[in-house]
Amino acid sequence: MSYPITTYLTTTGSYSPKELKLLEEVVVHKTFEKDEFLLKKDEVCSFLCYINNGAVLQYKINSDMDQVIIDLNISNDWVLNHKSFTSQKPSEYDIRAFEKTSVSILYIESIHRLIGQSQSFLQMGKLLENAVSRIDFFDNNNTPDEKYMYLLKNKPEIIQKFPQTLIASYLKITPETLSRVRKRLSKI
Repeated sequence: MSYPITTYLTTTGSYSPKELKLLEEVVVHKTFEKDEFLLKKDEVCSFLCYINNGAVLQYKINSDMDQVIIDLNISNDWVLNHKSFTSQKPSEYDIRAFEKTSVSILYIESIHRLIGQSQSFLQMGKLLENAVSRIDFFDNNNTPDEKYMYLLKNKPEIIQKFPQTLIASYLKITPETLSRVRKRLSKI
């Protein structure tokens, strides 16, 4: 039986059937109910999580007690708290299921074991790079229009799945700016 996680990995690297079998043996499948935490602030992120279906959000609570969205993830996305995962230090953020979500989890110990069995699994490092590059895009100096267009082009499902207030926070713009951007781009 082939899982979505193994299908996805074959698009990002080259793995033999034996290596994919090794991977399938260590993957843990789990379902999270709406609002259930995958990771809480101050816990160490010790996993890579592939979303089979559903949606999750990664956020922090600021001094005004508002949610500041760090990342929004949907089916076929990888979820992790990159900083906590790579440093093995407590997370500054929460990761929570936005709706009922089915995931495939690779724990760090399993990843190390896989790499010990085959150097091909070092290719999984690309997953970490992809997670960071997407988040960095919204943190740099792109205009609100460029940020929204990126979502339209690369992740339109996010726009359909999440409310505008969460999307605005994710794009690092106000809900009013998002509304103006959407109006302006609808005329194009």
